[in-house]
Amino acid sequence: MVIEAARSRVDLRVVACLDLQTSLTECLGVRVFEESEERIDSFQRSGSCFFVALGDNRLRQKVTLRLVEKGCRIATIIAASATVSPSASIGEGTVVMPNATIGACAIVGKGAILNTASSIDHDTLIEDFVHIAPGCHLAGNVKVHVGSMLGIGTCVVPSICIGPWATLGANSTVIRDIPSYSTWVGSPARCIRMENGSQSSQ
Repeated sequence: MVIEAARSRVDLRVVACLDLQTSLTECLGVRVFEESEERIDSFQRSGSCFFVALGDNRLRQKVTLRLVEKGCRIATIIAASATVSPSASIGEGTVVMPNATIGACAIVGKGAILNTASSIDHDTLIEDFVHIAPGCHLAGNVKVHVGSMLGIGTCVVPSICIGPWATLGANSTVIRDIPSYSTWVGSPARCIRMENGSQSSQ
């Protein structure tokens, strides 16, 4: 998906993929190399940008920060079919997938995924390393804090705050604030797990 989003742009060219554990030699016609510090250094010297195409938020954060510490340039990828308000801002390392929409004055942090056909309305804040899954719809003035995962089809009403590293299950409807490190499911969403691993029947 990231390769095709990048290829939809005339200003981007995908030259290679790096992976620690793979039997693939190519992906969509792009050569796949075994990842190593030497290869990273070689691509860095060639002037290439890097993009971390990992769905796991914590792993994407870890790898991105490691590359940043090495001085690597991190790409931002916005699919040609995505709609981004000119007053919105998007951080480096973020991908905006096909048919996603980002509204006026929205702020999207670093290393986020705004997946296929998701919508982020006006004045909404998406912090670093968040994953907004396909078909999610966030109303205006929503805040989604670092590392949170909103499952496919999640809907969030206006002015809700979703705490760091929270998880929303598929097709959740969020009508109240979500605490940090908690998991919520359903419509309306109810809490099923808190940070300490205890179950909840809220």
